[in-house]
Amino acid sequence: MVILGIALGFSAFCFFGALIGETILHKGEAGLFPGLVIGIWVAWPCFHAWLMERRIFLHPHPREYEVPAKIAFANIRDFLAEVTYNFGDKWRVVTADTQSGRIVANLTFTDEVVRCEADAKGQVHTRKERVQRFITLDALVGDTGRGTTTVKLDFTSKADGSNLFACDSIISNCQKAISAQLGGFKLVDSPAPVSKLSAPPWWLLILSALALINLYSGIVKGVS
Repeated sequence: MVILGIALGFSAFCFFGALIGETILHKGEAGLFPGLVIGIWVAWPCFHAWLMERRIFLHPHPREYEVPAKIAFANIRDFLAEVTYNFGDKWRVVTADTQSGRIVANLTFTDEVVRCEADAKGQVHTRKERVQRFITLDALVGDTGRGTTTVKLDFTSKADGSNLFACDSIISNCQKAISAQLGGFKLVDSPAPVSKLSAPPWWLLILSALALINLYSGIVKGVS
């Protein structure tokens, strides 16, 4: 989705920048800023959809499971205490409050990545480097009073290096494993569709206003 947005935005920037600069204002560089703003408008829906998908991935919608709250709480806590990754990296449970139903756990691990570097002679060399990854899980387990349990999972992640999504596979596997531990579920409420666009950000509106002012100024100068 991000690549599509970049491709569409760049195409719109090139086309409308040239159209405004050469055809309307008769000055090539004058169309760069309006063309850039138009390109951002074209790319924005794709980036918005990606951001919504990302938010849902890290903060999935609450689910209701057909198990009592005490069992669900114990299953999640035991899973986090027992599962291991790589060569023994484990979750560290820092909070397990049975009264509030809140479980907070951290996972720190390292990955080995290969970096390419050029020396003074222009030759490319590769070297291995270890980078840090960090994930926090904040789980809230609630008793519905009907013998079922609601579970809300919230993840945050940090990753050194250029791979910002290095923790995604562990987050995804953790979500699936917890659901497998608790059995069948249903969503507590119907989530809003990802494709629904929200209001554009304020900075984009400001850029649009500046682009219109810039375009109007160029037209006035051209006419005069």
